[in-house]
Amino acid sequence: MTLDPAVPVVLAASASWETPAPVNAHQVARRLAARGHRVLFVESVGLRPPAPLASSHDLRRTLARLRGFAAGVREVAPRLHVLSPVVPVVGPQALRAVALLALAHGAARAARRLRFERPVLWAFLPTALPLADRLAPRALVYHCVDHYAANPGVDAAWVDTLERRMLARADVVFATSAPLAERLRASGATEVTLVPNVADVALFARAHEPLAEPPELAGLARPRALYVGNLAAYRVDAALLGAAADAAGSLVLVGPVGLGETAAASPALRALLARPNVAALGSRPPEALPALMRHCDVGLVPFLENDHTRASLPLKLWEYLAAGLPVVATPLPSLQELGAAGTLRLAAGPAAFADAVRAAATEPTARRAERLALARAHDWPARIEELCAVVGAAVERAR
Repeated sequence: MTLDPAVPVVLAASASWETPAPVNAHQVARRLAARGHRVLFVESVGLRPPAPLASSHDLRRTLARLRGFAAGVREVAPRLHVLSPVVPVVGPQALRAVALLALAHGAARAARRLRFERPVLWAFLPTALPLADRLAPRALVYHCVDHYAANPGVDAAWVDTLERRMLARADVVFATSAPLAERLRASGATEVTLVPNVADVALFARAHEPLAEPPELAGLARPRALYVGNLAAYRVDAALLGAAADAAGSLVLVGPVGLGETAAASPALRALLARPNVAALGSRPPEALPALMRHCDVGLVPFLENDHTRASLPLKLWEYLAAGLPVVATPLPSLQELGAAGTLRLAAGPAAFADAVRAAATEPTARRAERLALARAHDWPARIEELCAVVGAAVERAR
């Protein structure tokens, strides 16, 4: 049993479509559309109020959202449409509830205009629950990829309350890490399907091809340690990145700085970015990453250990491995088994992290093919079919 491709899907996302850091919601939307489903990707308006206008990220996001709203529902790929709502979820809880109802009304109206008949509602945030009342979906899916209440600047009690209501209502609950699944069960979920993060292996396997060195890496000393992702103070440990910069010839940083933060970059992060052997390249499209990874030597997961990160299984892990890179990571709960198996090196604290980076940089390049073979078991084509099998069974039960 699987989900019939004729069934449309309204996907309530956890990010904007044009975000500089694509997430699971983008992969699910694209792969459902490729599978034959008609998909409406409803952009997230976030879980917190926008930071002051000094926050360039929030300002750019707001302007992009206004442009998207003005364009209406737009088709970004065959069978894949995007809706950019602009109703802010701010103020007292009563006002937030009104805003969520308005968002649900707008998304349901867009689905009707697209002639979506009884779609599946695939929600990545608990704020999508009011949309279920407007759509009367065949099945409600809650695909949880983070401990949302631990994000900076959110009303944790409000988010937890919404999530408990979502768990009580959802027909399917997915969790992307074992710690996250345990937390959802403790919050009232009767059944949680564990679907750990996977990568676009076909894309990152291109790092094994003879790709030319990107110009932005020219002249950077080897070995090169690489971090791909959001440089946000609530999840990345600047001290570990500094240790990696000490241990390697160069530290290469790819991604936005401070996305989702409510304050300016920390002094430690600013000092790191000013170091002569640190190259901060900013955001790059996914298609540009294989060449960067081919010409780097170690992949980093330098996360802090806190309520937000302890529930995560970083997507970048499988991307690094698909590209053949040895990986050095913080010993998060979701990584312990992989560390024990020798899949990656776990290190706590700057000194141990630096030692692990030095050791990883000396690993023979012949092991790159081994890592790719391991990553192939954690790829999106198989995962989307696994997800659709669970959702398809829920649709059948609902009949």
